[in-house]
Amino acid sequence: MTWTPDEPPWAVPPRAQIADLHWLAYGDATESGSPSAAGVVAAVAWARGGQQAPVSGRTEQPVTRAVAEMELWAARTVISPDSPLPIDALPDELGVAYCPPQQLDPQRAAGTSAALSWLLGKTATPPLPLPARRPDGQLVEAQELVDAAMAAEPYKTWGPEERHAARNDARATVERSRRLIARIASVQERVRRTG
Repeated sequence: MTWTPDEPPWAVPPRAQIADLHWLAYGDATESGSPSAAGVVAAVAWARGGQQAPVSGRTEQPVTRAVAEMELWAARTVISPDSPLPIDALPDELGVAYCPPQQLDPQRAAGTSAALSWLLGKTATPPLPLPARRPDGQLVEAQELVDAAMAAEPYKTWGPEERHAARNDARATVERSRRLIARIASVQERVRRTG
């Protein structure tokens, strides 16, 4: 990434999660050549001000929520070209000029669609697993995850077995998060070395 990313004010996920997704997808795209990861990178980079739109080639910046929604539908059109999608009615509804989708690998369009759906808050699940972080960006502790699980299901019986299972799940999440953070650091170091 060779520009200073701006966080889109309309994005629903926290800033740290958006940055984590960008780095993890960039690592996957550049190391394995994954078209889906490349689509995620293209969508996030575009939303953060780093390149043209991944499906339509739009160049206007900053990206607004309406333009992001239009780009999401353009990606869906590439994924399912024979499906009756409302791509013709959307420009008037969103107040955005129509830009036709470019020729694009459907897997790349799927990555773009997944990333934009997540950024827009249309899905809570990110396109790739992300580290569990607090809103301030710090790694979540296992006990915080246990407390959150118990708070999410206050009427559940939290006996010794359930608490033990919740602690094991929380520890696994924290360990996975540490591995993902190490992966992000590795990708960042590779980018710094190669300049």
